Amino acid sequence: MNSSRIVAVMALLLILRERTTLGQNTPPSSAQNPTQSASAPVEVYVFGEQPVSTATEQTVRQKDLELRPTATPVDILTSSVPGLYTVQHQGGGKADEYFIRGFDADHGTDFAIFVDGIPVNLPNNAHGQGYADIHWLIPEIVDHIDVTKGPYFVQYGDFATAGAVNIITKRRPADSLASILGGSYSLQRYLTILSPPEGTIFQPYVAFEAYHERGPFKDPLGYNRYNLLTKFTLLATANSNLSFLGTFNHSYWDASGEIPSRLTRNPGRILGHFDSIDPSQGGNTDRNNLNLVYSYTDERQSFNAQAWGFFYSLTQYNNFTFFENDPINGDEIEQRDKRGAGGSYLNYRRKYSRFDMPMETLVGFLSRTDIARVGLFNAVNRRRLSTQQNSQINQTSLAWYAQQELRPTNWFRAQIGTRLDQFYYSVRNLSPDAAIPTSGTAQGFMANPKVNLIFTPFAAGNWYTPPQLYMNFGGGHHSNDARVVVANPDQAPLARALGGELGLRTKLFNRLDLAVNYWYLHLSSELVLDGDTGQFEPAGATRRHGPEVELRYQINDWLTSDLDASYTWGRFVSGRTQGGAIPNAPRALAYGGITARHPSGLEGRLQMRFMGSRYGDEDRVSLLRPWMIFDLLAKYVWERYECNFSITNLANKKWWAGQQFHESQIRNDPRLPTVNETVPVNDIHYTPGGPLTIRAGMTVHFELPKLTRD
Repeated sequence: MNSSRIVAVMALLLILRERTTLGQNTPPSSAQNPTQSASAPVEVYVFGEQPVSTATEQTVRQKDLELRPTATPVDILTSSVPGLYTVQHQGGGKADEYFIRGFDADHGTDFAIFVDGIPVNLPNNAHGQGYADIHWLIPEIVDHIDVTKGPYFVQYGDFATAGAVNIITKRRPADSLASILGGSYSLQRYLTILSPPEGTIFQPYVAFEAYHERGPFKDPLGYNRYNLLTKFTLLATANSNLSFLGTFNHSYWDASGEIPSRLTRNPGRILGHFDSIDPSQGGNTDRNNLNLVYSYTDERQSFNAQAWGFFYSLTQYNNFTFFENDPINGDEIEQRDKRGAGGSYLNYRRKYSRFDMPMETLVGFLSRTDIARVGLFNAVNRRRLSTQQNSQINQTSLAWYAQQELRPTNWFRAQIGTRLDQFYYSVRNLSPDAAIPTSGTAQGFMANPKVNLIFTPFAAGNWYTPPQLYMNFGGGHHSNDARVVVANPDQAPLARALGGELGLRTKLFNRLDLAVNYWYLHLSSELVLDGDTGQFEPAGATRRHGPEVELRYQINDWLTSDLDASYTWGRFVSGRTQGGAIPNAPRALAYGGITARHPSGLEGRLQMRFMGSRYGDEDRVSLLRPWMIFDLLAKYVWERYECNFSITNLANKKWWAGQQFHESQIRNDPRLPTVNETVPVNDIHYTPGGPLTIRAGMTVHFELPKLTRD
């Protein structure tokens, strides 16, 4: 095949979602700027209208979230980000486990999450690198979600290897509301949003949420969550905006923990599906955020400046191996994290023409500093016994990026960029009696290229919109835990990800939105689970690749259907496990449903969630269970009243949510006197997924009096 044919084929296999014309002054994609959308007035786009750079990049609007589960913030992500799945693997109120693009990203190691540009992921967290808990977010104040996949975007750095999302909160809710929700297993949720009318000075609003759930477990979950959020505008002109966001969160819970599957198998079953070995697990957490954002925009340029900070604490008790290490007291561990963090974000974007060619230049700078006390302790019944590790960890990261966009023709657009990241680590041991005393300093640096090529080679036809073809290539990284970096100076502090993809997006017959792509990603160092500590540690290099498809079909004026599906092949390509499977890496994933929005005010959705089987270990000894769950959601809107009803796990299927394959041992346990294992046993340990759960609630909208200046 000659070079001209190769070029034609490549152009045919890539873009679709925007219509780029010569000299067109299109608004910049909010996904390209984690800060800009946080304060600027929101423009409404529909599928296929905003300029994007990959087949999978998109903005999920608030309207798309209305008929999705929203009891918790992770419900928003699971139901709106194609190819993303979340589960709880301890049955408590901590961060969920994220699955995306063949990654078991644990709690966020390879999946970056932002809220109004505030980074959610926590480096060097007591429970895992990149820990991302978004339970402090109230779902009803979400305006839209910017979704990107792959390491092709200059504005995203640490942890954004498989993908990233920026959750944008509403500038001002349309009105005030009060909502109450109740359901199975003593579920209760109360929500109030107070939003004065348009024109009120500072345009403030306040949202408060209280949540309680007992759960289906034999030992009550006792999950309680309290959230308070306020947002208001300090300055607003025709071109500029200065806004402030503040949040408060407190949560606490008990957890039944993981169950070894060998104790629930027939015959001879010892434990029930929702039973527990060590019910003293659980914990509490707090996170309070402050965010100040300034933005200026005119026809040719935009400038954004952001300063953010937060205070965070986590105390968590887990028991992964039961009595393997300590036959008398058991193996419960206390993980403790207390930190303050802050950072800044600056970017400047300018549109102009050179040689009659439309261009756009984007430059930016980011900084972040975390000052944390992180500890790992041996415990029994939440009483501390001894210290494994107790450290003061200071980490600072700086990033610079630049991107040049060129539009030489009306059918081709190119983005060429680079990102530079510099990390500084400092670790100091705080306990002389620590079993693992770690102290020292280290640095890490990485430069990554970013290239996005977007083609629109064909004009619109009678039955299709102009298909857009995408070719993407880029590098990214996730940072490793500072304690591991300092203790292993020969090991790279940053794990590099290099990837690329080909994609296409179009609309057929004025009814079917279609996006397909094939992607590839090489990661220089995978993080794998250490069953003793419950943390992930660096292993060998891995390779992943696979196809993805997104379908949205408008059946009639009030009925639509959707399907997101993907399959991933992955394996280790170096290290002691070369050729082995990547533990817990998802392969087949699917999410879809049918949504009805009838003019009468009655709305409903029947949806399906599916995760296929996957290997639990490198040697492919264990095969983790697949699952398929169906949910039914309904809502009726009449004037200022909304009634909602849902049934999750419609078929009441017994399924395993979080699953891990590792050793454990049960002996001398007064709760299980008939079990006395003489040696550790490798087994699948699981957290049961929720059974059939019914929820019903009501929301009332109302208006507050207008407050204006005299």
